[in-house]
Amino acid sequence: MSEYSTSVLVYIETEENHEIKDVSLEAIASGKRLVQLSKGKLIALVCGKNISQTVDELKYYDIDTLYFADSPDLEIYQPEHYLPIVLDVYEKEKPTGIIFGNTMVAIDLAPRVALKLDTGLVADCVAIDMESDEFVFTKPVYSSNVMAVYEFQAMPFIVTCRTRSCPPAEKKDQVSGEMIELKIEKDTDANQIEFIERKLNETNGLPLSRANIIVAGGRGMGGKEGFDYLNKLCTALGAALGASRPPCDLDWVPAKAQVGLTGEVVAPSLYIAVGISGSFQHLAGMSDSGKIVAINRDPKANIFKVADYGIVGEFEEVLPGFLKQLNAFN
Repeated sequence: MSEYSTSVLVYIETEENHEIKDVSLEAIASGKRLVQLSKGKLIALVCGKNISQTVDELKYYDIDTLYFADSPDLEIYQPEHYLPIVLDVYEKEKPTGIIFGNTMVAIDLAPRVALKLDTGLVADCVAIDMESDEFVFTKPVYSSNVMAVYEFQAMPFIVTCRTRSCPPAEKKDQVSGEMIELKIEKDTDANQIEFIERKLNETNGLPLSRANIIVAGGRGMGGKEGFDYLNKLCTALGAALGASRPPCDLDWVPAKAQVGLTGEVVAPSLYIAVGISGSFQHLAGMSDSGKIVAINRDPKANIFKVADYGIVGEFEEVLPGFLKQLNAFN
């Protein structure tokens, strides 16, 4: 590893309101831990439009060098605009690795970066460590039934980190580090993608990625009316509404509510699964939750294999009493 820089680059993403995504704060924490082990430097990059507020906030996260690109062309993610910026920062710093949060943007951008740099990619990591002066990366495979450990044969390493796989970086009291603004030169001849329209799918209540409690429903809810029960439960618990894939496909709930390998991978403190049978695809997206409560009329449902507490019964019979008791404490 000595032939490479000991710095680590963290790619930072923001929400629609320019707040730093929780998974990016977790990526900063992972990067900080690595540079402490390797005695290196933590570098970060954030891109977007009107991100001065974000940049000001990032000054307090103990980042040695923060690069930022602020341009109207960066308001919406387009790989042709974002990829050259990441590669530019890489050429300036030559870090030993690049860490992304495991987001929809990163799932598109990180492989492009890996291809350009002729290196590998480990996606959806849950742990990053150093053994015998080599970085090692752990990720779940086979629907989270096995944990696989990877090492890179070529540098830089490129990884995406699963949300809630580590505590987020903590804000410091003082400003630290250097800030460098990147000049964006738009190459109109290189444009191959035309942006037409963007529609935001909003979940009811809290975003899944930020929720400490998630109440999720499956096909067993029977329709949109069944999710009315779950919305009431979310209100009583201060929870986010989730779902397995079938309710999203059937348009009972927004697509952004989907939990699973093809949706959001979550790890809240409490996950309540109602009318969810427990397919491998869904379990892989929520099995790392702190406590899992399952409500299902089928005593042989697969969800009970991962549940800490299980209730066999119709949700129409179980939830009213549950809500009554919750409201009594509120």
